[in-house]
Amino acid sequence: MIMMTPLSLTLIMVAMSGSTSALDIFYPFGPAAGDTFSNTSDDGSSPLIPLQRSFPYFGRTYQQIYVNHNGHLTFNQSLSTFTPTEFPKNSTRDIIAPFWTDLDNREKGNISYQQYTTGDVLQSATQDINSNFPNVPFTATWVFVATWDRVAYYPNTGTETTFQVVLISDSNLSFVFMNYGVIAQTERKVQIGYDTIGSTHHGSLRTCYPNNTIDIVNLHNSSNINVQGRWVFATFLRSEGFRCTIDPGVSSPQPDNVIGMRLEVSTTESLSEADIEEQILKPFGDLLKKHGINVTGIRLRRFYKTEL
Repeated sequence: MIMMTPLSLTLIMVAMSGSTSALDIFYPFGPAAGDTFSNTSDDGSSPLIPLQRSFPYFGRTYQQIYVNHNGHLTFNQSLSTFTPTEFPKNSTRDIIAPFWTDLDNREKGNISYQQYTTGDVLQSATQDINSNFPNVPFTATWVFVATWDRVAYYPNTGTETTFQVVLISDSNLSFVFMNYGVIAQTERKVQIGYDTIGSTHHGSLRTCYPNNTIDIVNLHNSSNINVQGRWVFATFLRSEGFRCTIDPGVSSPQPDNVIGMRLEVSTTESLSEADIEEQILKPFGDLLKKHGINVTGIRLRRFYKTEL
């Protein structure tokens, strides 16, 4: 296959010793976790959920939340809209959207939620925050977990999509984890990110992908903290865009794992995939190793080509 200039390549660096099952990163959910299950309805929502601890979200503090079936959380009222809007919307609501699209749990899948104020989940959350934000003193006092487990797209009841959103707080600072399992392909529009009243703070995961198109079926291989399948943002840091990689000033060292990366290369030559492997990927891997980064393999996942 011939590639024209300039080249925009999406690479995956694979550190095999760090690979994990997608659900390994999920917080406990389902009957074993004592979850509350939302009703089965198209474009439905949970009832109002009183929070056992306050949740600070970009300057506002909430005491309640709704788990909306179409893949988002809202605070002041439920939201049935199945067609996602682009962020920033400059709307009148705060919203967290781990996977906003047209979902339907009437035929397949479960939507459940749980909150914690004591126990192992708080300890795990504290460790997760401390390892990824080592310069931020933090001890979790509250965790809220909402999980969409093998939920179908509307009207494609044969599809299964699994994801989770985790809110973590110490009543002063808070963080949001978005965890991804197996995501089915869909032609429907998908929005992943967050927005605030007036869009003072906002972010969309699409900005981290070439052509602003999220590779949804490979979300379980992607991350902005090098934990395969997990995306994180802090709700106390000013944000005008999704952090495709966490700010080095507050992030953790790079663990061994699967890392997604986009590399743009300009060339006057026509290159085959074999040429790319030999002339670009191999020297790039050698350079990373020279700087102390443990790389066990690099492979080309896809490429995009444009001409000047």
